[in-house]
Amino acid sequence: MSHVPMRRDLAWIAATVGATLIGSLVPLVTNNRFYYYDDTQAGAFGIWFEIGTKISSGEWPLFSDSAWGAGNYAAEGQWGIWNPLILLIGLIASKSANIVVFSTILKISFLCVMAAGTFLVARSYKASPEWAAIAGVAVTLTGFTVYMDAASWVTGLMVFSLLPLAWFGLHRMAFARANPILALATSYVLITIGYVHGTLMLAILFLGLLTEAWVRASRRAALRLLLTGLVCGTVALAVYLPGVLTAPVTARTGGIVNSGFLTPDLTGLATAWVPGSLPQVTGWWGGFAPVPLLYVAWFLPALVLVDYGRARGGIKDFAAIGVFGLLSLGLTLAPSDLGPLRFPVRLMPYVSLAVLIATAVLVSRYRVAALSRARLAITAAIVVSGLYLAWTQFPSFRLAASFGLLSVAGIAVLYFFLYSGRVRGRFRTPALTAAVPILISLVIAGGQHAAFKGSPLPDYRMPDASAGYTQQLPGAKGGTFVVGDPTILGAGIWDETLASNAWYLNAAEVQNLYSPIMFAEYAEDLCISSHGWTCAAAGRKLFETDETTGAVLADLLSLDTVQILRDPQPQANDAFRDTPPAGWHETTRSENSVVWVRNMPRLNTGQVVWASAGADLRVVSESSQEVVIRVNRLDHGAGNAVLSRLAWPGYTAEGASLAAPLRGYLVGLDIPAGSEGKDIVLRFSPPGWPVVIGSIIFAVVVTVAWSVAEALAVRRRPRKWSGATLPAAISP
Repeated sequence: MSHVPMRRDLAWIAATVGATLIGSLVPLVTNNRFYYYDDTQAGAFGIWFEIGTKISSGEWPLFSDSAWGAGNYAAEGQWGIWNPLILLIGLIASKSANIVVFSTILKISFLCVMAAGTFLVARSYKASPEWAAIAGVAVTLTGFTVYMDAASWVTGLMVFSLLPLAWFGLHRMAFARANPILALATSYVLITIGYVHGTLMLAILFLGLLTEAWVRASRRAALRLLLTGLVCGTVALAVYLPGVLTAPVTARTGGIVNSGFLTPDLTGLATAWVPGSLPQVTGWWGGFAPVPLLYVAWFLPALVLVDYGRARGGIKDFAAIGVFGLLSLGLTLAPSDLGPLRFPVRLMPYVSLAVLIATAVLVSRYRVAALSRARLAITAAIVVSGLYLAWTQFPSFRLAASFGLLSVAGIAVLYFFLYSGRVRGRFRTPALTAAVPILISLVIAGGQHAAFKGSPLPDYRMPDASAGYTQQLPGAKGGTFVVGDPTILGAGIWDETLASNAWYLNAAEVQNLYSPIMFAEYAEDLCISSHGWTCAAAGRKLFETDETTGAVLADLLSLDTVQILRDPQPQANDAFRDTPPAGWHETTRSENSVVWVRNMPRLNTGQVVWASAGADLRVVSESSQEVVIRVNRLDHGAGNAVLSRLAWPGYTAEGASLAAPLRGYLVGLDIPAGSEGKDIVLRFSPPGWPVVIGSIIFAVVVTVAWSVAEALAVRRRPRKWSGATLPAAISP
């Protein structure tokens, strides 16, 4: 690539990122917490904080017995324990004073990466720089990305932001013989974030690129893609194998069913160019989305301007876009549950990406020179039918009129700019060709955020600053359990308690944290949701006597502190109004919460909590992944023991054997006769651990060796870049 095109594209990338930055700030005008909703509050930030805290103290976040159902980080996958970017984010998060500001900056950074990557992909398919920039900005303004992923589901935002960059790297590596380091490194980071939808879409991208290699009859490209796919496959094996082997005890279900939950339909997709369309997508909000969830871009009717006769001649050059787009669309329209995959609308961003890249490539390469009446008529038909369908889904005249006028005006301005004889010479430059649609996109985004100020997902109104998470439960001792749902008690409750992974920022050792997989038997026994809150019945359940051991459940769980939240709808089994049981005392009580603490805290999380009659056991040493137990006495030959640990697959025992889990979830040991004076060693490592370690080592070694070999070989041949001869914008 010559220096002039390189400098030109760097300027275009900078402009694309700059416009994206402006667009990403628009939501903050009406809602300064826009990027701190739902899962970012309840799940992601707590994970980052805990990762940073452990890394700072010299620990690697692999497993925590005290986090119970949320502590199997390898099986969770989304902790990103193999991901250097996530580890860095964790270190910064653990030092951040303001959580909302940190989350906002982080998400905007990913949006900028998304825009730059989309620009590069479009350019690699010979789109003009102006239309590549239009697509790069537009992809960050699509409805699902803005209102769901950016606002809340940050792991979805991360993998989607990285996929265009991986696409660009893979395309150059395959067809321009570029060094594979960009493709491999970006794919590695994407996969090890642990969000399975991103990995699935990367696999589909590989399929699309292999199809492109086949239609272009490029055996070399196919071989390079297959080798890259092998490396990425081993990384995926390392990330997901522990979760797959742990699945039998988790709450993840299998099978294919369709409840209609978070599944879009064709009518909604037909209005994807209407900025105010509220499609029929059933979710937690009801039957119709309260935000433009399926919005892609207002300028999609411009596809009418493409000369498809000419475009057919170059279809083999961008076959991957078509394959990727069609398969993405098929999965977006799939049943609500495909085994462990849920909520197919999550894949809408990938449909948007394919559509926008295709639009940029087709319009910049095959736009007709003159605008005919027939094409104007087709555009009018698309506009009228789209606006009508949008209105029928949510029949608000004000909404339909406002955004209908905005989008129609935008299309009219775009057509006028591209085809009017009055716009000539210096007014129809590439820079202005990009600036006009991008400016219209930003104006429309402003209108959207004036009408739809936040995500349809909840804002729990947790504190903005890290310091606001430290004063709750000041007198908590040892293992702690929080009964109830704090989110129904108003924002003032956060002075007394927290929820989900926000507890990682607090000194209390709370059991019921956020877990998307959950340990099924444990969660069912105590009616714990994936976010960690419980039903009111759990308050009394904790102090029931276990039939098998005769021990109180709170003792078996190593609980020394219990906080019970008020249930706004009191039930007969609501422990909030009870007095503490024997051996416990009440430390604080308010209108919304009461705290009970054990008179003599045991501080024995993860240790032996019950032994059979005649068995005298002593814990010699204990950590999250290993317990050493000395058998002092066994009066009746063999014996049994229970530990306050969830019986995750991956535990092994030396000097004893694993028994059936007590209550279906607590680790049990069968101790053989003759064990007096001997040690029992209980260890945990994620199932399939040797394969996991071997896969990571293989992937890293192949990546480094291949990249270095290519770097050395490039000195012996001239460097090539597919963008060196990219066409200028087509002028009518």
